[in-house]
Amino acid sequence: MDFDELSKWNDEMVEKYHSEGTLFESANPLLRYIEKTRAKTIVKLANVSERDSVIDVGCGEGYMLSLLPKAKKIVGLDISKVALNRAKKFLQDRKEIELVLGDAQGLRFEDNSFDVAICSETLEHVPNPRAVIKELHRILKQNGNLVVSIPDEARIKQIMRIIKFFKLERFLHAARKHETYEWHLQEADMTFLKSISSEDFSIGVVKRIPTIIGYRYVVSMNPL
Repeated sequence: MDFDELSKWNDEMVEKYHSEGTLFESANPLLRYIEKTRAKTIVKLANVSERDSVIDVGCGEGYMLSLLPKAKKIVGLDISKVALNRAKKFLQDRKEIELVLGDAQGLRFEDNSFDVAICSETLEHVPNPRAVIKELHRILKQNGNLVVSIPDEARIKQIMRIIKFFKLERFLHAARKHETYEWHLQEADMTFLKSISSEDFSIGVVKRIPTIIGYRYVVSMNPL
């Protein structure tokens, strides 16, 4: 898909799967708590200071951006116009945050221009995740910090089978009623992340969210 096709497709996915809000806004208090815990873990590992230039690649509706402290520069990038319009409304009191329409696979920023990059639940949604990693490596400073969040797809499917077996479908979020999920173009897990990033980044801290069942990973990474 070219940029326009990918942008249109993501708009359709946002309207289809986030019609009831994002996981951060879920009516299910457990899901809402888990996702907010994940977001806070990302912000903690990002360790943003007021001197930093920060980018959130795949910022969606802007929840992660809303948690970031003030910094020298904060950019949120997404390929979905629908998501960015929602982010603009959600972040209307954060005038210092710049929202940009763009493709994570080809970032229009100069080399070595950011101290911190966040890429949350994005790599599994793109046709070429390796290209995203290479671009993140290019725009990060040598001593920069990348924080990635990905699902553990196999664990999610296992949890869904258990939930359905015990007829507890009410615990499934509207966006994920079936094991197959058209918005995910990649089968993400730690093996996937290592395979696309090992040439460019070393892996630091790895957190499972939630701690016990761990169907999300939050990972800090540093440029090689």
